[in-house]
Amino acid sequence: MSETTTREETKREKPAKRGLHGWKAALAVFGCGTLAAFGVFGVIVGLLSTLVSTVSSGVQGNSSTPPPVAMTGAPQESIEPGDLDLCSRNLPAAAQVSLFPVEGGEDNYEDRVVDGDRRVSDSCVWELRSEYDATEPWRLDYSYDAVISSGDSNRVDVASSDYDRAVESLDSDFIGVEGQGDSRFADRSYFVHGEISPGVTGYVLLLQTRSAVYEIRIEGSGEIPELPMEKEAEKLVRVSEVEFGIWIPGADE
Repeated sequence: MSETTTREETKREKPAKRGLHGWKAALAVFGCGTLAAFGVFGVIVGLLSTLVSTVSSGVQGNSSTPPPVAMTGAPQESIEPGDLDLCSRNLPAAAQVSLFPVEGGEDNYEDRVVDGDRRVSDSCVWELRSEYDATEPWRLDYSYDAVISSGDSNRVDVASSDYDRAVESLDSDFIGVEGQGDSRFADRSYFVHGEISPGVTGYVLLLQTRSAVYEIRIEGSGEIPELPMEKEAEKLVRVSEVEFGIWIPGADE
């Protein structure tokens, strides 16, 4: 037998190599390692999510901080002096209207008894920056008189009498009236719009909410339409309605 024949038979007798080799083997190893890593990561994320949920539930369940009280507008049973103070507390904090203090402006808050009626009243002056013209400030005079209790009388009837008297002279400060009449705000309201002094436009709104009568007086230089002044007054009405609704105690008869 020749040497060439012997080599060929030896090659045939060696078993063929099985499995993956070279780049195929490297790819397989990388793939398995990646899948394993994702699996471990998924387990860790799951455990962390469970832990966070448990801690969160425990904190909420054991929190000693009470939830915020919803402002339902239900009247208080009684009020202390200073509870109803729109000029010092509520108007400055109202986000929907841009008010700035006027130098020398006084707070005229009073809580007094007059002829058996407990009344809370106040008046204040502000500089108002309107949406109509933010570059030219307007003047705001705000005042109110709330009947808190009224001896043997019905406090709403007492306030209604105050309102009726005030309406009769509401246009007395105007030198030229362009519009006036009943308005759509509060329980009752009446407005006057026109020239309040030479070159000055005025808008005065008198309102009654429950047993409170209040006046919103806005003045601005030049000719100003009624609508933008009414719009600014409406923002103040919304603040007033909430406060009179809450702080005038008890139910109206």
